Amino acid sequence: MLTNLADELLVQDITEPSAVLGSLSGDDLQAAHDHILEQFAVELLIGAHENSDWSNGKLVIDANHGPIHPLQAAFYAVKLDVQRRDAVVSL
Repeated sequence: MLTNLADELLVQDITEPSAVLGSLSGDDLQAAHDHILEQFAVELLIGAHENSDWSNGKLVIDANHGPIHPLQAAFYAVKLDVQRRDAVVSL
């Protein structure tokens, strides 16, 4: 699923509804959200551990960009899809 989502995000704006995420049930979408959030956090920790520095009060991570950026995009795509579904349900 993550590979398909990454491929989709390469050709589609993140603000557009995702066909990959649209095929998931609500429970599966929540599970994907939790998994991606956890993996994103792990990759950030690895990057911070490998090569990071503080600059003007902010932690600058200068390692592990390969996994971090796709997971960040996937996290925001899933987050947007969850918000869209919540908006439809509450209407």
